Amino acid sequence: MMAGVNLQVLVHQLLGALLLPPFTYLLPIVAALLLLRRRPRLARVLLCSGALLAWLLSLPVTALALNGWLERYAPADLAQVRQTQAIVVLSAGKKPAPEYAANVLSADSAGRLRYAVWLAKRSGLPLLVSGGAPLGGEAEARVMARTLREDYALPPRWVEDKSNTTLQNAQLSAVLLRQAGISRITLVTQAWHMRRALPFFQQQGLQVLPAGTGFTRYDGDGVLNWIPQGRALQENHQALRELLGALYYAIRSLIAG
Repeated sequence: MMAGVNLQVLVHQLLGALLLPPFTYLLPIVAALLLLRRRPRLARVLLCSGALLAWLLSLPVTALALNGWLERYAPADLAQVRQTQAIVVLSAGKKPAPEYAANVLSADSAGRLRYAVWLAKRSGLPLLVSGGAPLGGEAEARVMARTLREDYALPPRWVEDKSNTTLQNAQLSAVLLRQAGISRITLVTQAWHMRRALPFFQQQGLQVLPAGTGFTRYDGDGVLNWIPQGRALQENHQALRELLGALYYAIRSLIAG
């Protein structure tokens, strides 16, 4: 299983496991249990801190705040989409589906692809799907291409299936686009991911219209946003992971001068 995992992706996964929930709030709780007899006052502080952090990271109001900061781009305007030359959609994972005896798209990948199809049918623009196999196995772009053909009867014009990171999505997609004489694209990815993804494509000399999807929203408001939810745990984890990724690339850019 590990043989097919990209080393860079593996390192990122391990660092994320150490720096992100649930480890970040389990660590003070475990430390509190170990210190309970020797340092009871400190143990209580650590225990309360861990519990408070776990509660905050399970709240919709926290997810709305964190993702709201990331989701800086408004939904795309269809008239502006029609002024571009192609739609590029980034993958966001796949998973085995025994009922289909094949790989299928993760929820985020499926959401991105559905929105890209919606835009393509209303604009007449060709599609480029981008995504390799960072965790091994079948390339995510291949799963996207199959889904486009079988579920939407809309085969992509380009399939970029070698990239393992967002930066590589941009670099390798740009090669295919330049070969076709395309310089203006509509970029489809998660709204919280666009803040990091869009500059990578602009650095390749492309004019990029952001077309985010999957904006963080909850039905209902007020007191409901202060009640812990499993979905909020996942969305807070994703937001913190994205912020950590942005910090990584900022440091990398600073070191590179």
